[in-house]
Amino acid sequence: MKVEIVQSESKSELDNLINSCIQDRDVEDIKLSTTLLADNKVQYTALIMLKN
Repeated sequence: MKVEIVQSESKSELDNLINSCIQDRDVEDIKLSTTLLADNKVQYTALIMLKN
C-alpha cells in the first residue's frame, strides 16, 4: 500500500488536490482530518491510501 498526504487551508483547494492525486489511480481509502492552528486558521489534511 502506498500513502500520500495532501494539506491545505482551503476546503476547495484540498478537494482539487485530492482529485488530482487520485485521478487514474486505485484508491483503497481516504481519511480526512482538520487541525486548528495557533493563529486560528484551519488546516485540512487528507490521507490517501492507494493500492499497489
